[in-house]
Amino acid sequence: MRKNSLPALALLALAGCMGRGNLVQVKNGSDEICGSITVSVCDSSWTIENLAPGETEEFTVVYTSDDHFQVIVENENGLTMEGNFGYVTHGINDETIEIIFFGDSLQFTQLRNNTY
Repeated sequence: MRKNSLPALALLALAGCMGRGNLVQVKNGSDEICGSITVSVCDSSWTIENLAPGETEEFTVVYTSDDHFQVIVENENGLTMEGNFGYVTHGINDETIEIIFFGDSLQFTQLRNNTY
């Protein structure tokens, strides 16, 4: 029985079903320091502190449920903006999420890198 399951596991790994995750890139596209950016999705949350102009931080997220992204930004002057963006589906992998802070606005892009 074990011999039959190994080829199936190998095929699942090659097909991208082993939870590789999704890349989230948070960029500061403004000319000011971003005090903090908090990104939340699927009961997980990441906070990036003091993101300098032109800098990018990256992290990986595994979609454990159907959900959307919540982004909260506080600039260096203490002004806060927030938004809800995108839609994620449990088990999807290989997406690239790009969140760019422009000082007075946020840009959110969700790219699917493979076919499902």
